[in-house]
Amino acid sequence: MKKLNWLFLLCLSFAFVACDDDDEDVNLDITAPTITISSPTENAVYAPGDEVVFRANVTDDQGLENIKVFVTNPTGSTSEIEDDDISDFLNDNRQKSLDLNVSLPADAPEGAYIMTVEATDEQGNTAEESVTISVALP
Repeated sequence: MKKLNWLFLLCLSFAFVACDDDDEDVNLDITAPTITISSPTENAVYAPGDEVVFRANVTDDQGLENIKVFVTNPTGSTSEIEDDDISDFLNDNRQKSLDLNVSLPADAPEGAYIMTVEATDEQGNTAEESVTISVALP
């Protein structure tokens, strides 16, 4: 019976050794993505029917999951112009450049338009950056 007790204690001690404190290697991602809109510039003026070149760079320290681009017109109506799920094939999903040509309708109402980029990283942290442009009749 003593041998059985020693065997039990030996197995129990291996269980404690096997349960090493690996939690200290876990890095929680609490940093939201970074968004930089380079085009168009704030308060740029366009005419109805013009094409707006939209460029932005999105980065994240751990990995991007999704990027969306919206345009809100002067009436408050929002249209999604890009919805990009980021591929994680080679773990190269930390940076994404956006290069979009957005055509304004020929009958676009005059006023302020807000172009917004929303980025979500793999941990669910989100960031949002906007630029406001104007549409005015020539």
